[in-house]
Amino acid sequence: MSVATRISAKSRSWFVDFVKDKELFVASILMIFVFSIAGTRFFTLDNIANILRSVSIGGILTLGLSFVMITGDFDLSFGSATGLLVVIEMIMLDQGVNMWLVFLVMIVLGLVWQFINAMLVVKVRMPAFIATIATWNMARGLIFWITKGKTFYGDYPDAFAFVGRENILVFLPTCAIIFAVLAFFAYMLGNHTKFGRHLYAVGGNPEAARYAGIDSDTVRILAFLMSGLAIGVSAIILGSELCCAPAGAGDAFQMQGIAAAYLGATVFKPGSVNIGGSILGSLLLVVIENGLVMMNVPFYYKYLIQGLIIVGAVSFITIKKRNSSIAIQSKI
Repeated sequence: MSVATRISAKSRSWFVDFVKDKELFVASILMIFVFSIAGTRFFTLDNIANILRSVSIGGILTLGLSFVMITGDFDLSFGSATGLLVVIEMIMLDQGVNMWLVFLVMIVLGLVWQFINAMLVVKVRMPAFIATIATWNMARGLIFWITKGKTFYGDYPDAFAFVGRENILVFLPTCAIIFAVLAFFAYMLGNHTKFGRHLYAVGGNPEAARYAGIDSDTVRILAFLMSGLAIGVSAIILGSELCCAPAGAGDAFQMQGIAAAYLGATVFKPGSVNIGGSILGSLLLVVIENGLVMMNVPFYYKYLIQGLIIVGAVSFITIKKRNSSIAIQSKI
């Protein structure tokens, strides 16, 4: 075999190993490549700033959702809960409450919201899907009760808009810095701490984790509280970005967060939701949406793509777990 042939074979082997179990991720990268060719303004500083700003809120919410999903639970209420907190946030600011106190209240309310979900799921033993779809409906009802279905406008301090609208270093949005910091700490917590190992242990087999001395209930509750922190921070950023409180403020992030978490489960730790994958999944989804806008594609294609990503990612995860189970059984 010639040297050129061996090099070619090694290159093909490397490519196959890289693509294997990462099909959705590779497809997303290819879409970005297409956008960069089709849109001349895709890689401009202004557009990069738009992408970073757009990914911050959904990305933070996806981080919180990922902690919950890693433990084997689920949450459908985080988008509406964020919208409800934005309404409360704008009302408090309009009443003259100190801005920093409002920010603190948002964090506390986010934690309280997810603590309620955690109690329903972990202690009452309600299925996570049923419990959080109930609280999702409650959040929607509270929003429409308070706003009467209208956008709430009010007075707020000029400094309030800095978090969601202003840039640092010319093109770097403040909210993107917040997302980057939270993403770093979430990644370290999920992948390099005892708590992170406990998260995956509980998600893999709660009973085995309990026999190993892990308090599964406490770990699951803490995972929900991490999501509550994400909801509070996201509400602060979203309120600052909008400077008003629309009745459907958080709805746009519901499917985006779910799709990003599942898309992230196709890389790094294929077959399971993971923090690193969720960060990358959030960025890829926003880049795809941005590229579609720049190509003048109708807005509703975004929802079609999100749906396809969820179907593809869940199918991938199901097949991956099934193949792993078959492989384990064949060795026994």
